[in-house]
Amino acid sequence: MPRTEEQFSEMREKTKQKILENALLLFAEKGFKGTSINDIAKSAGISKGLAYNYFKSKYDLMISVLKLIEEEFSRLLIALNNENDPYKKLTLMITLTIEMLQRDEKFWSLYMNFAFQSEVKEEAQNLMGDSLKILFNLIEKIFVEVGVKNPVEESKILGAILDGISFHYIIEKEKYPIDKVKTYLLQKYSKSELSKSILQE
Repeated sequence: MPRTEEQFSEMREKTKQKILENALLLFAEKGFKGTSINDIAKSAGISKGLAYNYFKSKYDLMISVLKLIEEEFSRLLIALNNENDPYKKLTLMITLTIEMLQRDEKFWSLYMNFAFQSEVKEEAQNLMGDSLKILFNLIEKIFVEVGVKNPVEESKILGAILDGISFHYIIEKEKYPIDKVKTYLLQKYSKSELSKSILQE
């Protein structure tokens, strides 16, 4: 029995996702410059020609992979915007960031990899810049609501801490005490600890 258009569409989508997944892994491992379309096609188990049927170039494929990372940030932003309590927002942000890091470390490995590659750094910043700006503005707003003295600086510090955790977890996953760090961070930014800090200011 011939396949239906719906079945063909499903097959095309599965192939596209397979290409993206393998591109993500190879870009994260070998970098943008060190990865070829042929490498990606071979890893995905398809021909180079078929890969070009889905993506015009390696650059086009890179943009699509970056959009996957942007979607992860968007999910985090949606979750934070659905919570009203600023203290719960901080807890949620820390918890979800670390959970996403553990679940999808390849995304963060790729993001950090791209951040240091001159060939793609500008594109990564252009594509991710708005999401990151929104996230930092949201963190700043949380600290304003909480009542800390320097909300802008505090938002940058928390962002740097989370970036640092991600970096160290990626490079030494087996040794990094991620659960202890998470517990410490949740305590540091808990309502009780922040209230003490505010009273001392």
